[in-house]
Amino acid sequence: MIAYTFLSLFTLAAIIFIINSHYRWTYLFAISLFVFFFGGMLALTGQWQRALNFASVLFVALMLFHRLKIHYYKQPLLISDFFLVVDWRNWETLMHYKGALVGVIGLLGLLGYAIFGWAHVESVGAFGHILGGILFLGSFALMWHYSKNPQALQVWLDSLPDDGRDVFLNLPMSCRGIFFKVPQFLGEGENFTKKMTALYAEQTEQAPTTKPDIVVALLESTLNPHQFAFTQQNIPPLPMFEQQNDTVFISPLRVHTFAGATWRSEFSFLAGVPCTDFGALASGVFYSVVPHLQSSFVKNLRVQGYFCVALSPFTKGNYNAKSAYDHFGFDLMLQPQDLGYPAPLSKNLWTISSEEMMTYTRMILEKQHPSLEKINQPLFVYVLTMREHGPYRLDMENRYNLAMPNLSDKSISALNDYTQRIVALNDAIEKMDDYLHQRNKPFVFGYFGDHQVAFDNAIPAKKGDLPLPDYITQFVVRTNVDTTFKQEQDFLDLAFAGGVLLDVAGLAAQDDFMKANKAMRHLSSGKLEDCADSQLVNDYRHYLYQQLKITQ
Repeated sequence: MIAYTFLSLFTLAAIIFIINSHYRWTYLFAISLFVFFFGGMLALTGQWQRALNFASVLFVALMLFHRLKIHYYKQPLLISDFFLVVDWRNWETLMHYKGALVGVIGLLGLLGYAIFGWAHVESVGAFGHILGGILFLGSFALMWHYSKNPQALQVWLDSLPDDGRDVFLNLPMSCRGIFFKVPQFLGEGENFTKKMTALYAEQTEQAPTTKPDIVVALLESTLNPHQFAFTQQNIPPLPMFEQQNDTVFISPLRVHTFAGATWRSEFSFLAGVPCTDFGALASGVFYSVVPHLQSSFVKNLRVQGYFCVALSPFTKGNYNAKSAYDHFGFDLMLQPQDLGYPAPLSKNLWTISSEEMMTYTRMILEKQHPSLEKINQPLFVYVLTMREHGPYRLDMENRYNLAMPNLSDKSISALNDYTQRIVALNDAIEKMDDYLHQRNKPFVFGYFGDHQVAFDNAIPAKKGDLPLPDYITQFVVRTNVDTTFKQEQDFLDLAFAGGVLLDVAGLAAQDDFMKANKAMRHLSSGKLEDCADSQLVNDYRHYLYQQLKITQ
Protein backbone atom coordinates (compact mmCIF):
# COMPACT_ATOMS: atom_id res chain seq x y z
CA MET A 1 0.00 0.00 0.00
CA ILE A 2 2.83 2.42 0.90
CA ALA A 3 4.62 1.58 -2.35
CA TYR A 4 1.51 2.38 -4.39
CA THR A 5 1.11 5.65 -2.47
CA PHE A 6 4.65 6.69 -3.42
CA LEU A 7 4.04 5.61 -7.00
CA SER A 8 0.88 7.72 -7.14
CA LEU A 9 2.61 10.75 -5.65
CA PHE A 10 5.59 10.62 -7.99
CA THR A 11 3.34 10.09 -10.99
CA LEU A 12 1.17 13.02 -9.91
CA ALA A 13 4.28 15.17 -9.49
CA ALA A 14 5.43 14.30 -13.01
CA ILE A 15 2.01 15.19 -14.41
CA ILE A 16 2.05 18.52 -12.56
CA PHE A 17 5.51 19.31 -13.98
CA ILE A 18 4.19 18.68 -17.48
CA ILE A 19 1.03 20.73 -16.95
CA ASN A 20 3.07 23.65 -15.56
CA SER A 21 5.23 23.87 -18.67
CA HIS A 22 5.91 27.41 -19.83
CA TYR A 23 6.11 26.78 -23.57
CA ARG A 24 3.74 24.98 -25.91
CA TRP A 25 6.52 22.84 -27.34
CA THR A 26 7.43 21.60 -23.87
CA TYR A 27 4.21 19.60 -23.67
CA LEU A 28 5.26 17.55 -26.69
CA PHE A 29 8.83 17.00 -25.50
CA ALA A 30 7.93 16.40 -21.85
CA ILE A 31 5.30 13.79 -22.68
CA SER A 32 7.63 12.18 -25.23
CA LEU A 33 10.48 12.11 -22.70
CA PHE A 34 8.24 10.54 -20.07
CA VAL A 35 7.13 7.86 -22.56
CA PHE A 36 10.79 7.39 -23.55
CA PHE A 37 11.80 6.64 -19.94
CA PHE A 38 8.71 4.50 -19.35
CA GLY A 39 9.14 2.56 -22.57
CA GLY A 40 12.83 1.96 -22.00
CA MET A 41 12.34 0.41 -18.58
CA LEU A 42 9.28 -1.55 -19.74
CA ALA A 43 11.22 -2.97 -22.71
CA LEU A 44 14.05 -3.95 -20.38
CA THR A 45 12.01 -5.52 -17.55
CA GLY A 46 8.43 -6.04 -18.73
CA GLN A 47 7.27 -4.61 -15.34
CA TRP A 48 4.80 -1.77 -15.91
CA GLN A 49 4.81 -0.59 -12.29
CA ARG A 50 8.60 -0.44 -12.30
CA ALA A 51 8.57 1.43 -15.59
CA LEU A 52 6.02 3.97 -14.32
CA ASN A 53 8.00 4.42 -11.11
CA PHE A 54 11.25 4.85 -13.07
CA ALA A 55 9.82 7.52 -15.40
CA SER A 56 8.05 9.44 -12.61
CA VAL A 57 10.93 9.45 -10.12
CA LEU A 58 13.44 10.33 -12.84
CA PHE A 59 11.24 13.27 -13.85
CA VAL A 60 11.28 14.53 -10.26
CA ALA A 61 15.05 13.98 -9.95
CA LEU A 62 15.77 15.88 -13.18
CA MET A 63 13.56 18.77 -12.10
CA LEU A 64 15.36 18.97 -8.74
CA PHE A 65 18.76 18.75 -10.44
CA HIS A 66 17.67 21.58 -12.74
CA ARG A 67 16.59 23.72 -9.79
CA LEU A 68 19.88 22.95 -8.01
CA LYS A 69 21.86 24.27 -10.97
CA ILE A 70 19.63 27.33 -11.25
CA HIS A 71 20.21 28.04 -7.55
CA TYR A 72 24.01 27.79 -7.66
CA TYR A 73 24.81 28.83 -11.25
CA LYS A 74 21.71 30.76 -12.37
CA GLN A 75 21.69 28.70 -15.58
CA PRO A 76 19.42 25.88 -16.77
CA LEU A 77 20.34 22.21 -16.90
CA LEU A 78 21.53 21.03 -20.33
CA ILE A 79 22.81 17.70 -21.56
CA SER A 80 26.35 19.06 -21.80
CA ASP A 81 26.35 19.54 -18.01
CA PHE A 82 26.55 15.79 -17.61
CA PHE A 83 30.07 15.93 -19.09
CA LEU A 84 31.05 17.81 -15.95
CA VAL A 85 29.03 15.57 -13.64
CA VAL A 86 30.49 12.27 -14.82
CA ASP A 87 34.08 13.54 -14.66
CA TRP A 88 35.15 12.44 -11.17
CA ARG A 89 37.90 15.07 -11.17
CA ASN A 90 35.21 17.73 -10.71
CA TRP A 91 33.58 16.08 -7.72
CA GLU A 92 35.88 17.74 -5.19
CA THR A 93 34.33 21.05 -6.20
CA LEU A 94 31.00 19.77 -4.92
CA MET A 95 32.49 19.43 -1.44
CA HIS A 96 32.93 23.20 -1.42
CA TYR A 97 29.15 23.68 -1.55
CA LYS A 98 27.73 21.79 1.42
CA GLY A 99 24.12 22.47 0.43
CA ALA A 100 24.76 21.23 -3.10
CA LEU A 101 26.47 18.13 -1.74
CA VAL A 102 23.42 17.25 0.36
CA GLY A 103 21.21 17.89 -2.66
CA VAL A 104 23.26 15.64 -4.94
CA ILE A 105 23.28 12.84 -2.37
CA GLY A 106 19.51 13.12 -2.22
CA LEU A 107 19.28 13.03 -6.02
CA LEU A 108 21.46 9.92 -6.12
CA GLY A 109 19.09 8.32 -3.62
CA LEU A 110 16.15 9.17 -5.88
CA LEU A 111 18.01 7.77 -8.87
CA GLY A 112 18.62 4.54 -6.98
CA TYR A 113 14.94 4.29 -6.10
CA ALA A 114 14.00 5.01 -9.72
CA ILE A 115 16.18 2.15 -10.96
CA PHE A 116 15.57 -0.47 -8.28
CA GLY A 117 12.10 0.40 -7.00
CA TRP A 118 9.40 -2.19 -7.82
CA ALA A 119 12.10 -4.60 -8.97
CA HIS A 120 10.26 -7.65 -7.60
CA VAL A 121 6.83 -7.18 -9.19
CA GLU A 122 5.64 -9.69 -11.77
CA SER A 123 6.45 -9.07 -15.44
CA VAL A 124 3.58 -8.84 -17.94
CA GLY A 125 5.65 -10.98 -20.30
CA ALA A 126 6.58 -10.62 -23.93
CA PHE A 127 3.76 -8.17 -24.58
CA GLY A 128 5.31 -5.72 -22.08
CA HIS A 129 8.76 -5.99 -23.63
CA ILE A 130 7.41 -5.46 -27.14
CA LEU A 131 5.14 -2.57 -26.12
CA GLY A 132 7.99 -0.97 -24.22
CA GLY A 133 10.27 -1.21 -27.24
CA ILE A 134 7.65 0.38 -29.47
CA LEU A 135 7.09 3.25 -27.00
CA PHE A 136 10.83 3.72 -26.51
CA LEU A 137 11.67 3.89 -30.21
CA GLY A 138 8.55 5.83 -31.14
CA SER A 139 9.11 8.57 -28.55
CA PHE A 140 12.79 8.79 -29.47
CA ALA A 141 11.92 9.21 -33.15
CA LEU A 142 9.35 11.88 -32.28
CA MET A 143 11.83 13.90 -30.22
CA TRP A 144 14.58 13.50 -32.82
CA HIS A 145 12.27 14.69 -35.58
CA TYR A 146 10.86 17.73 -33.79
CA SER A 147 14.19 18.80 -32.31
CA LYS A 148 14.93 19.96 -35.89
CA ASN A 149 11.66 21.87 -36.20
CA PRO A 150 12.52 25.57 -36.77
CA GLN A 151 9.67 26.81 -34.57
CA ALA A 152 10.56 24.45 -31.70
CA LEU A 153 14.24 25.35 -32.01
CA GLN A 154 13.50 29.08 -31.95
CA VAL A 155 11.26 28.77 -28.88
CA TRP A 156 14.04 26.91 -27.10
CA LEU A 157 16.83 29.31 -28.14
CA ASP A 158 14.71 32.31 -27.12
CA SER A 159 14.44 30.80 -23.63
CA LEU A 160 18.22 30.69 -23.19
CA PRO A 161 20.60 31.42 -21.60
CA ASP A 162 19.05 32.83 -18.44
CA ASP A 163 15.53 31.49 -18.52
CA GLY A 164 15.44 27.92 -19.76
CA ARG A 165 12.79 27.11 -17.18
CA ASP A 166 11.51 23.99 -18.92
CA VAL A 167 14.11 21.32 -18.28
CA PHE A 168 12.10 18.76 -20.24
CA LEU A 169 12.47 20.97 -23.31
CA ASN A 170 16.15 21.74 -22.61
CA LEU A 171 17.34 18.15 -22.36
CA PRO A 172 15.98 16.75 -25.63
CA MET A 173 16.75 19.93 -27.58
CA SER A 174 20.33 20.12 -26.29
CA CYS A 175 21.04 16.45 -27.07
CA ARG A 176 22.06 17.33 -30.61
CA GLY A 177 24.57 19.74 -29.16
CA ILE A 178 26.69 17.06 -27.47
CA PHE A 179 28.15 16.27 -30.88
CA PHE A 180 30.47 19.03 -32.01
CA LYS A 181 29.62 20.76 -35.23
CA VAL A 182 30.94 23.97 -36.70
CA PRO A 183 28.61 26.89 -35.82
CA GLN A 184 26.65 28.11 -38.82
CA PHE A 185 25.95 31.83 -39.21
CA LEU A 186 23.99 33.58 -41.95
CA GLY A 187 26.27 36.30 -43.16
CA GLU A 188 28.67 37.26 -45.93
CA GLY A 189 32.29 36.82 -44.96
CA GLU A 190 33.40 38.74 -48.03
CA ASN A 191 31.69 41.86 -46.70
CA PHE A 192 33.73 41.64 -43.52
CA THR A 193 36.92 40.97 -45.49
CA LYS A 194 36.46 44.20 -47.45
CA LYS A 195 35.95 46.24 -44.29
CA MET A 196 38.94 44.60 -42.60
CA THR A 197 41.18 45.20 -45.62
CA ALA A 198 40.19 48.86 -45.73
CA LEU A 199 40.83 49.22 -42.01
CA TYR A 200 44.33 47.72 -42.14
CA ALA A 201 45.19 49.83 -45.17
CA GLU A 202 44.91 52.87 -42.89
CA GLN A 203 47.13 51.41 -40.16
CA THR A 204 50.83 50.76 -39.78
CA GLU A 205 52.33 48.35 -37.29
CA GLN A 206 55.82 48.48 -35.81
CA ALA A 207 57.36 45.54 -34.01
CA PRO A 208 58.77 46.31 -30.55
CA THR A 209 62.55 46.17 -30.13
CA THR A 210 62.06 44.13 -26.94
CA LYS A 211 59.01 41.96 -26.42
CA PRO A 212 57.50 42.60 -22.98
CA ASP A 213 56.57 39.89 -20.52
CA ILE A 214 52.80 39.64 -20.39
CA VAL A 215 50.92 38.79 -17.18
CA VAL A 216 47.16 38.32 -17.21
CA ALA A 217 45.15 37.61 -14.07
CA LEU A 218 41.67 36.15 -14.24
CA LEU A 219 40.12 37.48 -11.04
CA GLU A 220 37.58 35.00 -9.77
CA SER A 221 34.06 36.37 -9.18
CA THR A 222 35.37 39.94 -9.25
CA LEU A 223 33.32 43.08 -9.75
CA ASN A 224 34.38 46.45 -8.38
CA PRO A 225 32.09 46.77 -5.32
CA HIS A 226 31.77 50.49 -6.04
CA GLN A 227 29.62 49.40 -8.98
CA PHE A 228 26.85 48.15 -6.70
CA ALA A 229 23.99 50.64 -6.31
CA PHE A 230 24.27 51.02 -2.54
CA THR A 231 22.26 53.81 -0.96
CA GLN A 232 25.10 54.15 1.51
CA GLN A 233 28.53 52.59 1.83
CA ASN A 234 31.97 53.16 3.30
CA ILE A 235 34.07 51.12 0.88
CA PRO A 236 37.66 52.40 0.64
CA PRO A 237 39.12 53.52 -2.70
CA LEU A 238 40.27 50.61 -4.86
CA PRO A 239 43.03 51.90 -7.17
CA MET A 240 43.19 48.68 -9.19
CA PHE A 241 39.87 49.62 -10.80
CA GLU A 242 40.82 53.27 -11.40
CA GLN A 243 42.78 55.10 -14.09
CA GLN A 244 46.43 55.37 -13.01
CA ASN A 245 49.67 56.62 -14.53
CA ASP A 246 50.47 53.24 -16.07
CA THR A 247 46.89 52.39 -17.13
CA VAL A 248 46.51 52.20 -20.90
CA PHE A 249 43.14 50.47 -21.10
CA ILE A 250 40.20 50.38 -18.69
CA SER A 251 36.68 49.42 -19.64
CA PRO A 252 33.49 47.61 -18.66
CA LEU A 253 33.77 44.02 -19.87
CA ARG A 254 31.04 41.83 -21.32
CA VAL A 255 31.41 38.30 -20.02
CA HIS A 256 29.34 35.26 -20.96
CA THR A 257 28.54 33.58 -17.67
CA PHE A 258 27.07 34.49 -14.30
CA ALA A 259 27.54 33.06 -10.79
CA GLY A 260 29.97 30.36 -11.89
CA ALA A 261 31.38 28.34 -14.80
CA THR A 262 34.71 30.18 -14.83
CA TRP A 263 35.90 28.01 -17.72
CA ARG A 264 33.39 29.79 -19.97
CA SER A 265 35.20 33.08 -19.41
CA GLU A 266 38.57 31.34 -19.76
CA PHE A 267 37.48 30.00 -23.12
CA SER A 268 36.20 33.36 -24.40
CA PHE A 269 39.49 35.06 -23.43
CA LEU A 270 41.94 32.39 -24.56
CA ALA A 271 40.08 31.34 -27.72
CA GLY A 272 39.08 34.84 -28.78
CA VAL A 273 35.47 33.89 -29.50
CA PRO A 274 32.53 33.77 -27.07
CA CYS A 275 31.62 30.37 -25.66
CA THR A 276 28.01 31.24 -26.55
CA ASP A 277 28.86 30.81 -30.25
CA PHE A 278 28.60 27.07 -29.57
CA GLY A 279 25.04 27.00 -28.27
CA ALA A 280 24.28 24.01 -26.06
CA LEU A 281 27.98 23.15 -25.88
CA ALA A 282 28.79 26.44 -24.13
CA SER A 283 28.87 24.82 -20.69
CA GLY A 284 31.21 22.05 -21.83
CA VAL A 285 33.60 23.96 -24.09
CA PHE A 286 36.71 22.72 -22.22
CA TYR A 287 35.68 19.18 -23.12
CA SER A 288 33.94 19.39 -26.47
CA VAL A 289 35.06 22.53 -28.33
CA VAL A 290 38.69 23.31 -27.42
CA PRO A 291 40.10 20.25 -29.28
CA HIS A 292 38.56 21.60 -32.49
CA LEU A 293 40.14 25.09 -32.30
CA GLN A 294 42.65 25.89 -35.01
CA SER A 295 43.80 29.20 -33.53
CA SER A 296 43.86 31.10 -30.26
CA PHE A 297 45.34 34.12 -28.53
CA VAL A 298 47.93 31.86 -26.87
CA LYS A 299 49.00 30.27 -30.16
CA ASN A 300 49.60 33.78 -31.54
CA LEU A 301 51.94 34.45 -28.62
CA ARG A 302 53.72 31.13 -29.18
CA VAL A 303 54.44 32.13 -32.79
CA GLN A 304 55.83 35.45 -31.47
CA GLY A 305 58.36 33.44 -29.44
CA TYR A 306 56.65 33.54 -26.04
CA PHE A 307 56.86 30.75 -23.49
CA CYS A 308 53.33 30.44 -22.13
CA VAL A 309 52.59 29.36 -18.57
CA ALA A 310 49.24 28.85 -16.85
CA LEU A 311 49.10 29.03 -13.04
CA SER A 312 45.93 27.71 -11.47
CA PRO A 313 44.89 27.08 -7.85
CA PHE A 314 42.85 24.12 -9.13
CA THR A 315 44.15 20.71 -10.10
CA LYS A 316 45.28 19.93 -13.61
CA GLY A 317 42.33 17.61 -14.13
CA ASN A 318 39.64 19.90 -12.76
CA TYR A 319 37.20 20.79 -15.55
CA ASN A 320 39.65 19.18 -17.99
CA ALA A 321 41.94 22.20 -17.51
CA LYS A 322 45.35 20.73 -18.41
CA SER A 323 44.06 19.15 -21.61
CA ALA A 324 42.29 22.39 -22.57
CA TYR A 325 45.37 24.52 -21.85
CA ASP A 326 47.48 22.19 -24.00
CA HIS A 327 45.07 22.66 -26.90
CA PHE A 328 45.08 26.43 -26.42
CA GLY A 329 48.86 26.35 -26.83
CA PHE A 330 50.32 26.68 -23.32
CA ASP A 331 53.81 25.27 -22.83
CA LEU A 332 53.37 24.61 -19.13
CA MET A 333 50.66 24.42 -16.49
CA LEU A 334 51.62 24.84 -12.85
CA GLN A 335 49.82 24.72 -9.54
CA PRO A 336 51.03 26.61 -6.46
CA GLN A 337 52.04 23.20 -5.05
CA ASP A 338 54.58 22.93 -7.89
CA LEU A 339 56.20 26.09 -6.51
CA GLY A 340 56.24 25.16 -2.85
CA TYR A 341 52.71 25.65 -1.53
CA PRO A 342 52.21 23.11 1.29
CA ALA A 343 49.37 20.97 -0.02
CA PRO A 344 48.96 17.80 -2.13
CA LEU A 345 48.83 18.29 -5.89
CA SER A 346 45.43 16.57 -5.87
CA LYS A 347 43.86 19.34 -3.75
CA ASN A 348 41.97 22.36 -5.10
CA LEU A 349 43.10 25.48 -3.22
CA TRP A 350 39.81 27.22 -2.51
CA THR A 351 41.15 29.56 0.16
CA ILE A 352 44.60 30.46 -1.17
CA SER A 353 44.94 34.23 -1.03
CA SER A 354 45.34 36.33 -4.14
CA GLU A 355 48.54 37.75 -2.67
CA GLU A 356 49.94 34.22 -2.54
CA MET A 357 48.90 33.64 -6.15
CA MET A 358 50.78 36.82 -7.11
CA THR A 359 53.81 35.59 -5.15
CA TYR A 360 53.88 32.40 -7.21
CA THR A 361 53.43 34.48 -10.35
CA ARG A 362 56.58 36.38 -9.39
CA MET A 363 58.40 33.07 -8.91
CA ILE A 364 57.46 32.10 -12.46
CA LEU A 365 58.73 35.41 -13.82
CA GLU A 366 61.95 34.80 -11.89
CA LYS A 367 62.04 31.26 -13.37
CA GLN A 368 62.14 29.55 -9.99
CA HIS A 369 60.96 26.23 -11.37
CA PRO A 370 63.05 23.54 -13.07
CA SER A 371 60.99 23.76 -16.27
CA LEU A 372 61.79 27.48 -16.56
CA GLU A 373 65.47 27.63 -15.65
CA LYS A 374 66.76 27.49 -19.22
CA ILE A 375 64.00 29.58 -20.81
CA ASN A 376 65.32 32.72 -22.48
CA GLN A 377 62.08 33.65 -24.20
CA PRO A 378 59.66 36.40 -23.15
CA LEU A 379 56.99 34.98 -20.82
CA PHE A 380 53.23 34.98 -20.94
CA VAL A 381 51.87 34.12 -17.49
CA TYR A 382 48.16 33.48 -17.11
CA VAL A 383 47.12 33.24 -13.47
CA LEU A 384 43.76 32.51 -11.85
CA THR A 385 42.87 33.79 -8.39
CA MET A 386 40.39 31.99 -6.14
CA ARG A 387 39.92 33.76 -2.80
CA GLU A 388 37.15 36.00 -4.18
CA HIS A 389 35.02 32.91 -4.87
CA GLY A 390 32.07 32.09 -2.60
CA PRO A 391 30.56 30.96 -0.39
CA TYR A 392 30.52 34.12 1.71
CA ARG A 393 29.90 34.58 5.41
CA LEU A 394 26.29 35.28 6.32
CA ASP A 395 27.07 36.47 9.85
CA MET A 396 29.65 39.20 9.21
CA GLU A 397 29.19 42.61 10.75
CA ASN A 398 28.38 45.50 8.45
CA ARG A 399 31.89 46.93 8.61
CA TYR A 400 31.51 48.83 5.31
CA ASN A 401 28.17 50.38 6.31
CA LEU A 402 26.41 48.90 3.28
CA ALA A 403 22.73 49.55 2.60
CA MET A 404 20.54 48.64 -0.35
CA PRO A 405 16.75 48.27 -0.53
CA ASN A 406 15.34 44.73 -0.69
CA LEU A 407 18.56 43.05 0.46
CA SER A 408 18.36 40.83 3.54
CA ASP A 409 20.74 41.07 6.47
CA LYS A 410 22.40 37.87 5.28
CA SER A 411 22.97 39.33 1.83
CA ILE A 412 24.48 42.46 3.39
CA SER A 413 26.76 40.23 5.48
CA ALA A 414 27.82 38.32 2.37
CA LEU A 415 28.54 41.61 0.56
CA ASN A 416 30.72 42.75 3.45
CA ASP A 417 32.70 39.53 3.30
CA TYR A 418 32.98 39.87 -0.47
CA THR A 419 34.10 43.51 -0.24
CA GLN A 420 36.72 42.54 2.33
CA ARG A 421 38.13 40.01 -0.13
CA ILE A 422 38.18 42.55 -2.96
CA VAL A 423 40.05 45.02 -0.72
CA ALA A 424 42.67 42.32 -0.14
CA LEU A 425 42.73 41.60 -3.89
CA ASN A 426 43.35 45.29 -4.57
CA ASP A 427 46.40 45.20 -2.31
CA ALA A 428 47.71 42.08 -4.07
CA ILE A 429 47.25 43.58 -7.54
CA GLU A 430 48.87 46.88 -6.60
CA LYS A 431 51.85 45.06 -5.07
CA MET A 432 52.17 42.98 -8.22
CA ASP A 433 52.14 46.10 -10.37
CA ASP A 434 54.83 47.69 -8.17
CA TYR A 435 56.94 44.54 -8.50
CA LEU A 436 56.64 44.59 -12.28
CA HIS A 437 57.84 48.19 -12.36
CA GLN A 438 60.75 47.43 -10.03
CA ARG A 439 61.99 44.64 -12.33
CA ASN A 440 62.96 47.33 -14.86
CA LYS A 441 61.90 45.06 -17.69
CA PRO A 442 59.13 45.80 -20.17
CA PHE A 443 55.79 44.33 -19.09
CA VAL A 444 52.10 44.32 -19.89
CA PHE A 445 49.81 43.53 -16.96
CA GLY A 446 46.13 42.83 -17.59
CA TYR A 447 43.38 41.64 -15.26
CA PHE A 448 39.65 41.06 -15.52
CA GLY A 449 36.71 39.73 -13.53
CA ASP A 450 35.49 36.43 -14.93
CA HIS A 451 31.88 36.81 -13.76
CA GLN A 452 29.61 38.27 -11.09
CA VAL A 453 28.03 36.36 -8.23
CA ALA A 454 24.83 36.25 -6.22
CA PHE A 455 24.87 36.92 -2.48
CA ASP A 456 22.69 34.61 -0.41
CA ASN A 457 20.94 33.99 -3.74
CA ALA A 458 20.28 37.74 -4.16
CA ILE A 459 21.57 39.83 -7.06
CA PRO A 460 22.34 43.43 -6.04
CA ALA A 461 21.41 46.25 -8.39
CA LYS A 462 24.23 47.90 -10.35
CA LYS A 463 24.95 51.51 -11.23
CA GLY A 464 24.59 52.75 -14.78
CA ASP A 465 22.30 51.75 -17.62
CA LEU A 466 24.35 49.16 -19.50
CA PRO A 467 22.33 46.24 -20.93
CA LEU A 468 22.45 42.93 -19.05
CA PRO A 469 24.37 44.52 -16.17
CA ASP A 470 24.77 41.19 -14.35
CA TYR A 471 27.03 40.04 -17.19
CA ILE A 472 29.47 42.95 -16.99
CA THR A 473 32.73 43.09 -15.02
CA GLN A 474 35.85 45.11 -15.90
CA PHE A 475 39.12 44.82 -17.82
CA VAL A 476 42.27 46.80 -17.01
CA VAL A 477 45.65 46.84 -18.75
CA ARG A 478 48.75 48.51 -17.30
CA THR A 479 52.25 48.73 -18.73
CA ASN A 480 55.66 50.40 -18.58
CA VAL A 481 56.09 49.99 -22.35
CA ASP A 482 56.43 53.19 -24.36
CA THR A 483 53.47 52.20 -26.52
CA THR A 484 51.69 54.05 -29.30
CA PHE A 485 48.46 52.31 -28.30
CA LYS A 486 45.50 54.60 -27.70
CA GLN A 487 42.25 53.32 -26.20
CA GLU A 488 39.42 53.72 -28.68
CA GLN A 489 36.71 51.55 -27.12
CA ASP A 490 34.82 52.36 -23.92
CA PHE A 491 33.19 48.91 -23.80
CA LEU A 492 34.76 45.53 -24.54
CA ASP A 493 33.63 41.98 -25.15
CA LEU A 494 35.88 39.46 -23.42
CA ALA A 495 36.56 37.77 -26.77
CA PHE A 496 38.49 40.89 -27.82
CA ALA A 497 40.71 41.17 -24.72
CA GLY A 498 43.57 39.20 -26.26
CA GLY A 499 43.75 41.60 -29.20
CA VAL A 500 43.98 44.57 -26.83
CA LEU A 501 46.93 42.94 -25.08
CA LEU A 502 48.70 42.32 -28.38
CA ASP A 503 48.18 45.94 -29.40
CA VAL A 504 49.46 47.30 -26.08
CA ALA A 505 52.52 45.04 -26.33
CA GLY A 506 53.10 46.21 -29.91
CA LEU A 507 52.72 42.66 -31.27
CA ALA A 508 51.23 42.01 -34.68
CA ALA A 509 48.60 39.34 -35.22
CA GLN A 510 50.25 36.16 -36.48
CA ASP A 511 47.31 34.58 -38.30
CA ASP A 512 44.17 35.59 -40.13
CA PHE A 513 41.98 34.83 -37.13
CA MET A 514 43.73 37.26 -34.82
CA LYS A 515 43.82 39.88 -37.58
CA ALA A 516 40.06 39.52 -37.88
CA ASN A 517 39.61 39.63 -34.11
CA LYS A 518 41.52 42.90 -33.83
CA ALA A 519 39.75 44.39 -36.84
CA MET A 520 36.32 43.50 -35.52
CA ARG A 521 37.10 45.22 -32.23
CA HIS A 522 37.65 48.47 -34.12
CA LEU A 523 34.71 48.04 -36.47
CA SER A 524 32.22 47.23 -33.70
CA SER A 525 33.56 49.63 -31.03
CA GLY A 526 34.58 46.69 -28.86
CA LYS A 527 31.15 45.06 -28.89
CA LEU A 528 30.10 41.65 -30.13
CA GLU A 529 26.88 40.34 -28.63
CA ASP A 530 26.05 43.98 -27.77
CA CYS A 531 26.77 45.26 -31.27
CA ALA A 532 23.75 47.02 -32.80
CA ASP A 533 24.92 46.14 -36.32
CA SER A 534 23.75 42.52 -36.45
CA GLN A 535 24.77 42.19 -40.10
CA LEU A 536 28.36 43.10 -39.24
CA VAL A 537 28.38 40.51 -36.45
CA ASN A 538 26.95 37.82 -38.74
CA ASP A 539 29.44 38.67 -41.49
CA TYR A 540 32.29 38.44 -38.96
CA ARG A 541 31.14 35.10 -37.59
CA HIS A 542 30.56 33.76 -41.10
CA TYR A 543 34.12 34.79 -41.98
CA LEU A 544 35.55 33.05 -38.89
CA TYR A 545 33.65 29.79 -39.05
CA GLN A 546 32.75 29.30 -42.71
CA GLN A 547 35.75 30.90 -44.46
CA LEU A 548 38.70 30.71 -42.06
CA LYS A 549 37.34 27.50 -40.51
CA ILE A 550 38.76 28.33 -37.07
CA THR A 551 37.02 25.21 -35.74
CA GLN A 552 37.08 21.86 -37.50
